[in-house]
Amino acid sequence: MSDESEGGNLSETWYQKVLQDWDIDRLLTDLESRIQKRYRQNTKKDLLLGLLCGYSLTKISQDLYRDNAGVRVVLSNIYRDIETLTGEPDNSVRSSNLICILERHGYRRGVAVPHNLPSPTYTEFIGREADMKKLLERLLPMHGAHMITVHGIGGVGKTALVLAAAYVCLEASNENSSDAPKFDAIIFTSAKQQELIPDMILQRQQGQRNLREIFRVIANALNDSTIIQSPPNDQFERVRQCLSKQRTLLIVDNMDTIEDRDEVIEFLYNLPICVKVVITTRERIALLPISLRNLPLNDGLQLIQQQAEEKGITIQDEDSSLLYDRTGGIPLAIVYALGQVSSGYSLNFVLKQLASATGDVARFCFEKSVQNIEGQPPHKLLMSLAIFPDSPIQAAVAEVAGLTSAPDSVNNGLVRLQQLSLVNLNSETKRYEMLSLTREYALAQLAAYPDFEKEVRKRWVKWYLNFAYRYGGEDWENWIHYDRLKEEEGNLRAVLYWCKNQDHYAEVRDLWLLLNHYANLYAYWNERLDWLEWLIEQSERRGEWSSLVKFMIRKTWLLIRECSPQSLTQADEILQRAWVLRDHADSYVQADLAESMARLRIRQNNYTDARHWLMVEEKLVIDANLEERQHIRYFIPVLYHRAEIFYSEGEYFSTKKLFQDVMKSAEKINWHRVINSAQNWLADIAIEQGDRDEAQKLLIKGLTVAESSNNKRRLARYQRSLARWEKKWGSAQKACQLSTQAFNGFEQLGMTRDAQEMQTLLDCP
Repeated sequence: MSDESEGGNLSETWYQKVLQDWDIDRLLTDLESRIQKRYRQNTKKDLLLGLLCGYSLTKISQDLYRDNAGVRVVLSNIYRDIETLTGEPDNSVRSSNLICILERHGYRRGVAVPHNLPSPTYTEFIGREADMKKLLERLLPMHGAHMITVHGIGGVGKTALVLAAAYVCLEASNENSSDAPKFDAIIFTSAKQQELIPDMILQRQQGQRNLREIFRVIANALNDSTIIQSPPNDQFERVRQCLSKQRTLLIVDNMDTIEDRDEVIEFLYNLPICVKVVITTRERIALLPISLRNLPLNDGLQLIQQQAEEKGITIQDEDSSLLYDRTGGIPLAIVYALGQVSSGYSLNFVLKQLASATGDVARFCFEKSVQNIEGQPPHKLLMSLAIFPDSPIQAAVAEVAGLTSAPDSVNNGLVRLQQLSLVNLNSETKRYEMLSLTREYALAQLAAYPDFEKEVRKRWVKWYLNFAYRYGGEDWENWIHYDRLKEEEGNLRAVLYWCKNQDHYAEVRDLWLLLNHYANLYAYWNERLDWLEWLIEQSERRGEWSSLVKFMIRKTWLLIRECSPQSLTQADEILQRAWVLRDHADSYVQADLAESMARLRIRQNNYTDARHWLMVEEKLVIDANLEERQHIRYFIPVLYHRAEIFYSEGEYFSTKKLFQDVMKSAEKINWHRVINSAQNWLADIAIEQGDRDEAQKLLIKGLTVAESSNNKRRLARYQRSLARWEKKWGSAQKACQLSTQAFNGFEQLGMTRDAQEMQTLLDCP
């Protein structure tokens, strides 16, 4: 009786001790509710109180006057009950982790989670929603990830993302709120050597750059001096023991500047499963990586506005967009730039400095990474990539870098650049992408090697000349490959402009002749007339009369298509002069010249003169003795323009017959554009003759082809014909919509008269 009374008093003492730190009443209530058994009037309660006091099995047995074996059985039952209550895996709860598990599930009163997180440098973390969600999911205990890496170029926001996630976990752990991951300790270590502030790159004197310094931070964060007091060879095991008692989030910031990196990674890899490790690094490590790239436009603009408001700066929307473009959406560059503005520098000055390879931003973001590859194949590939304004394919990069004979160097080099976060391979397009800030730095690097740059530019021009030769030319030969030209349009333009600026006339001439049909028919190149004017001047200055005639013809082709009184007058003058020089050109070029004369006269409604020039064109085609396919190609325009004249004269029977002949001839050489155009004319004839169903059938079929081939002129003309069909037989609203689309298309193509006709159609009730 005496023993029982003493045991009861002891149990009450334990209860009062536990009550200070634990919500014991709620715990007992939850246990009873969950397992449907009483705990308060049960031996289990006393044993549970002893465990929460931190006592061992032996002490509990002695204090309660019970044998060890019996207590061990009851304790085992308690562990199973705790698993049922908390949802922990079977047989996972033990005396060593019981307190940790109950703390995690919120039964301990207001115990602040120890941490050493640095203060945030922002009032609100902007963007990165998908990356944040992914990181928090991987930090959950049920996720198998033990080590997580966040990698990206310097300044992209790796540390900011990880710290923002750590603070979410800290709040959830302290308040037992939300579904966010919860930890018993959060430890931050950083090997960062530099910080970028508005005035300079600040060298950091403190930092954990080796394993021993990381141990010291862990010891300080956990307030456990035994780690440092242990002999050096025993410290690793002591850290493991300390961390195994609790769920810990360990952040290792800036892994790429750690001195004994392999030793640190080995240490992190062998930590207990209850420790989640997050590593930030500029260099990609194959440990469940999260790759950060530049902020999307909307997030970048939001960050600009936030920083401007915090710094008391007023920035216009146009300037915000310019700043986003110049920084490439790199958060650190945005913060730095606005910090400079708040210090008194003008925005224009700051934007100029951002593009400087010797500026603070470029040096902070790229200098160390590029130093590690200088003079090696990855460095050559990086500098070569920079001259492509649009993302190139691997074959182009390898050729321009001069590494086609070393495919392994190319593959390994591009992988290395991706590991360093200097370039990114788009998984969908298979093209190598580079941020604008990276490009500026790489171009400055290229300029520092003038001999290499000269060879790079030479190979760049040659590659695109060969590319255009393969996929360009006239659309009756290569139209099916024009999609390839579309993919490389930005790079092709860049080559043209660079060659022009360097006065490389021959390269511009050859490349333009290959791209002429694509630029005129399948793209909106507003500067076409400027290019042709330059080529006319240069070919005349050099006495290249045959090229001069070709460029004159191509310029008048655009002027006639514009069809304004001024453009037709100018075309007439150029064609008269070109006719004088015709003997310098081949017979098929002279046939093109005669066709241009006929086209001009048709636009001037001078059908008699137009027929004369078509007869001249026909004779030139016959006299040229072309092989069969070429003969058909150059004879088709004669039939086509004769049919066009008949249409203008209202001779629809003759028009229809000739356009049917045009289609038959075009089908022989697979000239799909002309087939599509002839169908449009036949549909217009059907509309004029009141054949509603035939017109609709031809227009629907032809519009589909025009859309799929991306021929801008044909698409606008089909929209015009469909607008006329809808106005005559269909929906007035649809007619208005199609007329507007056609008007916009003609406007973009510079086809003045056609645009005016569509405006007239829109204005008619």
